[in-house]
Amino acid sequence: MKAGENRQSKVFRYIKAIWTYGTSHMWCSFAAAILLSVFLLYFITMWYMKDRYYTNLIETTYSTERALLESVDKNIENQMEVYVSYGSRISIDLEVGRMIEKQETGEISASERKSMKNILKRTIKVSNSIIGIALASSDGILYQYDRLEMNVAGARSIWDEDSEEIIKETFVKVQEMAVGHAVPRYEIITQPLVHPNDSGLGLIHIAFPLKSNYSYEKMRYMLVLTFDGRPMSTLLKQLNQNQEEYIQAYIEDEKGKILLHTGGAECLGKKSDIYENGSRIIDLTADIGAFGWVLHAVIDGNILEEKVNEIYDRMVLIFVAAIVLIMFLLFIVTNRILKPVKVISSSISRVKEGDTREQLSIEGTNEIWQLAQEYNEMVRAIRKASQEVEEEHFRVIESMKMKQLAEREALESQINAHFICNTLNVINYEAIDSGNYKISVLLKKLSNILRYTFDQKHQNVYMFQEISWIEQYLFLQKERMEGMFDYQIEFDSDYDNWPSRKLMLQPFVENSILHGFEGRDSGGMIRIVGRGYKEFLKISIEDNGCGMTESRSTVIQEILENPPLAKSKAVGIGISNVITRMQMYYGKEFKVSLETKQGEGTRFVFLLPMPASAGEEY
Repeated sequence: MKAGENRQSKVFRYIKAIWTYGTSHMWCSFAAAILLSVFLLYFITMWYMKDRYYTNLIETTYSTERALLESVDKNIENQMEVYVSYGSRISIDLEVGRMIEKQETGEISASERKSMKNILKRTIKVSNSIIGIALASSDGILYQYDRLEMNVAGARSIWDEDSEEIIKETFVKVQEMAVGHAVPRYEIITQPLVHPNDSGLGLIHIAFPLKSNYSYEKMRYMLVLTFDGRPMSTLLKQLNQNQEEYIQAYIEDEKGKILLHTGGAECLGKKSDIYENGSRIIDLTADIGAFGWVLHAVIDGNILEEKVNEIYDRMVLIFVAAIVLIMFLLFIVTNRILKPVKVISSSISRVKEGDTREQLSIEGTNEIWQLAQEYNEMVRAIRKASQEVEEEHFRVIESMKMKQLAEREALESQINAHFICNTLNVINYEAIDSGNYKISVLLKKLSNILRYTFDQKHQNVYMFQEISWIEQYLFLQKERMEGMFDYQIEFDSDYDNWPSRKLMLQPFVENSILHGFEGRDSGGMIRIVGRGYKEFLKISIEDNGCGMTESRSTVIQEILENPPLAKSKAVGIGISNVITRMQMYYGKEFKVSLETKQGEGTRFVFLLPMPASAGEEY
């Protein structure tokens, strides 16, 4: 009896001690209030808001998807109409018609037969959306051109022996439409769904009849255009953006097969009934114009509910973790909260006076010290931004100085430029009359170089103009040096119209001639190579000259990375100026690198992105 009373007395004392501690410490009051709020929020959320949230999510998702479905359906229909418009214009192309008629009558020459592929290549440039173009008859494909053609083993064309029957069946349908004057006058081909050389590239094919003797009644040939499916896929993905787990969208053809799917290429060609077995599936549909396709947006209610449950399960864990963490943090924070606040306040005062060098000493990991760490990063960012602004300001000032100098020199040399070029033309005619054709060629190239150089109105040019100028410049230098060096230029003609700055390659070529071949009488070689890589154009300028010493290459590399250093280094002024111009024109994605080895040669490599100002002042 007495032992029991002693135990009760101890328990009472413990409870009283806890109560006394709680009422005398501020963090305990905070803890009690927060714990009560957390438990109330938990029960309200779990027992009331969960069902309401799920119902509202279903309703919101349904209404949103219905609105998106109508918008995407209209956009896809417009996109298909654009494709049909492209094909209609190409199918009445007189050049293609004449060439195919000659093929039938046997009048076409061997060279014309070879040029048929070039005609298709040129025709395809009407739109970047067109991946391939083909001409077919009742016997199958006659000619075809594919943007992704590869001259490697295992590469396949869009239309090969496996798709021969598809082409023949489509030809019969198109011929029946043409003879019967059916409208619309085209046929959509749903196979193959992906490119044989790129499994990630979806395709859309549309066949059009070609007139024979200005009539469709005796149609003998068919035009097949293959379009890039990615624009359609992009439109389709608007239906499940950031909701891929429980919303899928696809386009179904008239046979019930999937043409495009947000799930990727592995779903293409399958029957669309894969979604019919779901007990809580919501399938929203819309017809895509007169193309016989149906647009689907499928909402999986089961996955949506699982996602809601997952969120609430995480909330339970967060609540439990929050209770434990809050009890601990409140005890620590209330004792130390003022210290970091004072340290930050003191540092802010120094920053106001312009001192951004000092960093706070971080002594903890709680929220306030994390704020101090963010403050340190902010100060570093301010200091870095200030330096970048100063450097950018310096580059802009230098660019303005160079522009003013160029304008002044242009005004001073304008009369002399016309006089020199006209005089060279007179001398050229005299050379031709005298039979000195070599001198005539040299004068003509020199005149072209001067006209290109003196033209101050067009500083932005196309790459083919810059390459042409470099070729003439090298030709004259080679003649002047009496064969001391030779040169070779390889350039991807598909990138002829890539934007360029005038005379931006000349300092690097001149560096090879003046320094790379110094002391040499023959055997020099300068090679310029231009290759396109979609978003970038890569140009390399290399020579087999004497190369650079390690110290000089280090200086040049520093100037390439930071052109203003050229003044302090007293070297590479021409390279510094042109790099500054290229950086300001092409932007931050522009890259340049140097490769050199003493006694073996030097190589400059440029990566030129598409500039934001492309198309201005050409």
